[in-house]
Amino acid sequence: MNRSSRLAAALLAATAPAMALALDGITDRPGDFLSTFAGSAASTDLDVISATVLYDPGADLFKLTSTFSGDVGLTSSALYVWGVNRGAGTAGFAAQGIDGVRFDRVVLLRPDGSGSVAGVGALADGSVTVSGATITALVPGALLESTGFAKRDYTWNLWPRDASFSGFAAISDFAPDNANFTTTIGIVPEPGSMAMMLAGLVLLGGGALRRSAVPRG
Repeated sequence: MNRSSRLAAALLAATAPAMALALDGITDRPGDFLSTFAGSAASTDLDVISATVLYDPGADLFKLTSTFSGDVGLTSSALYVWGVNRGAGTAGFAAQGIDGVRFDRVVLLRPDGSGSVAGVGALADGSVTVSGATITALVPGALLESTGFAKRDYTWNLWPRDASFSGFAAISDFAPDNANFTTTIGIVPEPGSMAMMLAGLVLLGGGALRRSAVPRG
């Protein structure tokens, strides 16, 4: 293995834990809008396809990532609500027959890139990013203090809302349907660090291709 190949392998190894672990989480059936949803099925950015929560114990940082059937922003009044059970979660939707979704705090994300932890405060500028059908948020663990669980044991559910409606009728989908999913443990790279590593891989790959194209005597 030449020097460039070893460097590429090292960069891949450095990014592999975050990339691989970030794929863990849940997938949700497309088009499974709640029958009680008062909005339109054309609001595909309220239809969850996948969701994951990555927790970095060293940085005490949660990374919330979700992808939808349509590009985020299609519904201007969209609100992406993450319910988290930190140890004292209750079934807030039991009256609607959903007793498996338990939470004691919610994180609110908006298509304009703003976000907050209800009852605690706003997320810092740049914490929420939107890319096509995916919205991602970095939430400091200090904003989600434990109510009994270790942070690595927190569980989650995502329910998008169309805020132009009120009450339960505003909710389009639960992901998962009537349960919470678990936190994945891994490294949450700083956005700048990830960009630099990916750029390095591209440069190394381009150099390797140019060398392979040179005729050998």
